[in-house]
Amino acid sequence: MADLSGKILIVDDDRDHLALVGRYAASAGHNFQLAASGTEAINHINSFTFTVVITDMIMAGTDGMQLIRHIREHSPSTSVIAMTGYSNNYSYTDVIKAGASDFIVKPFPKDELIAKLRRIFREQSLLNNLRRELQYHKDVSAELLAAKNTVQQANEVKNGFINTISHEFLTPMNGILGFLELLTETTLSRKQQNFLNLIQLSADRLMGLINQLLDFSHSEDRRHRQDINFQPHAILEQTVRAITPKAEEKGLKLSFHVEHDVPTALQGDPSIIQQILNSLLENAVKFTEHGEISIRAALEQKKPPDGIILRFSVRDSGCGIPAAKQEEIFAPFSQADEYLTRRHEGAGLGLAICTRLVPMINGRIWVKSKINQGSTFHFTARLRSLNTSNPP
Repeated sequence: MADLSGKILIVDDDRDHLALVGRYAASAGHNFQLAASGTEAINHINSFTFTVVITDMIMAGTDGMQLIRHIREHSPSTSVIAMTGYSNNYSYTDVIKAGASDFIVKPFPKDELIAKLRRIFREQSLLNNLRRELQYHKDVSAELLAAKNTVQQANEVKNGFINTISHEFLTPMNGILGFLELLTETTLSRKQQNFLNLIQLSADRLMGLINQLLDFSHSEDRRHRQDINFQPHAILEQTVRAITPKAEEKGLKLSFHVEHDVPTALQGDPSIIQQILNSLLENAVKFTEHGEISIRAALEQKKPPDGIILRFSVRDSGCGIPAAKQEEIFAPFSQADEYLTRRHEGAGLGLAICTRLVPMINGRIWVKSKINQGSTFHFTARLRSLNTSNPP
């Protein structure tokens, strides 16, 4: 039995095929609307909320790719099934990267489309249940936080849950990635290679989310800092080198600079500093489409006899953050807005991890940002100087 609470929009400028897909949907009991052009579809989307949009990719005027981008911007919760052909200008990878949830190659049998719709409606139902469950847990957490004697217990339960679930996901994900690597060593057709690339892209994204959840959980458990000797120049160089491949994929330039008055040898916990810098750089690369990202280390203050406060800054030329959101983004599972969350997928934990780690180096973290002009994230660390300063 189809879920009649969700409505489907079917879009195709081939009216015969449009009617055929409509009959397919009707045969499964789905509630649907037809649109004979991308422009007509946009008018419907601007007026109603659809659970699923099934759209052809090659259409006169507003084509399927433009329509998908409009949906992702104006109706991010709507799932999209792209109807493609072997001769289409758009590859499967293009379609998925643009924001489609699935694709189907024309001509296709009714059962294949119905199966995809059934899966999407089931996922939407699970997602709605998860949202309700998350809201319930959010309400419960608010009540627990109001009672001081249960705050610590609530945090331990929450982090234990995240840690357990993340590890449960991690084991099968490692298996998936391992078999994907084996598949790449076999002879594949062009179509199979396209499918494999999509699976690899999704698996890598999911693995990144799992690792971020684990980092978030471990950041709460970490109680003590280390005091070891390190060189700030080496820390910045290592951090930039690690993120360079991701930046180069987007054509971004990376640079770092250590001010001349920063001591060349310090004592503190470089692992915490590096983890914070990694999170800030990951965010900078994610939200910057073109331009440059830079890291800077500068002497903020001297604390005699040998203490110093060092300020690290990560500057990007990305989309910027609205002033009203600049405090909220440091909370767990937060991004600047729903559109950015949809466009730049992620758990929204990077800055929350930084916020937990900064007090361990006796520092603070803040951001300065303007819309369409980029952002600069600053954090400080209290360290011990082992020498004077960098040579001129």
